[in-house]
Amino acid sequence: MNSRIIAVAALGLAIGGCGPSTPPPAGTAPVTKTAAAVDAARLTAADTEPGNWMAPGRTYGEQHFSPLNKIDAGNVKQLGLAWYYDLDVAHRAQEATPLVIDGVMYITTSYNHLYALDAATGKEFWHYKHKMGAVTTYCCGPNNRGVAVMGDKLYMGTLDAKLLAFDAKTGKVLWSTQIADPEAGYSETMAPVAVNGKVLIGTNGGEYGIRGFVKAFDANDGKLLWTFDTIPETGSEGTWATKDATQRDLHRDIAAEKTQLAKNAGFFKTLARPMELTCRSGRSLLERRTFIPRVRRPLSEYPMNIFYIIGVVVVILFVASFLGLHA
Repeated sequence: MNSRIIAVAALGLAIGGCGPSTPPPAGTAPVTKTAAAVDAARLTAADTEPGNWMAPGRTYGEQHFSPLNKIDAGNVKQLGLAWYYDLDVAHRAQEATPLVIDGVMYITTSYNHLYALDAATGKEFWHYKHKMGAVTTYCCGPNNRGVAVMGDKLYMGTLDAKLLAFDAKTGKVLWSTQIADPEAGYSETMAPVAVNGKVLIGTNGGEYGIRGFVKAFDANDGKLLWTFDTIPETGSEGTWATKDATQRDLHRDIAAEKTQLAKNAGFFKTLARPMELTCRSGRSLLERRTFIPRVRRPLSEYPMNIFYIIGVVVVILFVASFLGLHA
């Protein structure tokens, strides 16, 4: 797999011929255009700025749809390569959606590289390369799916289960917070969500028997504000039913299952249900101060009768104590 940013080049396509393009000059310098300055009001009203892409799904609605209409069926054949940029990561999948804010493109790659580029020319403003911890645990490639922005900061989760904040102008790391223990199977490949002064992020690791969660961190200093666990300490045992909803005999040995459960009272810590997908927050939901992440259960079977494989959780952002969320 070529390590050239093909996706970025596609976003940089311009109406015109298909003549040759030269690579942009590289370098490390502060962003000379206006660096990201995106407050909560601007993020909430992102749909009114069709020329910017301020979240992985463009808006909190996560529709991944652009209302721009200059390129259409009548002129699409005139598109040509505007520029390209060679990545520092070869032979790995690139899964991030770039953010484009006021003429600056912010894009991540596998192994947690983060670039700031001139969206018009491909010129590099700065490049951050994450130094991994001693342990990383991930099942399906060292991928990263992008960053979040709030104010003049960018936020990225890492394979060694950290959350980093960057100065959008210089790429300087402003703070680093350990989200979870990679030795226990945790990692981060998703793009965080920045909303109302908080940075929200779930977790990967369902293949390794972790306990899923959503955590909220203070966007200014990285302090943990609250945690919502997708597996409660009690109540996750399922039901001790001997028949299913159609009254078919399940042939279960309930006594043996309860004995097995008693031997592992902390089973809830390894039931997984990671929050592996970007949290989805419609504007109307934000006005009610809620967001909806998606919960995924691993494919492994449990001894108890647990019915729900995929579920949805509504988290109230500002009434964490009501839900029993903990720091």
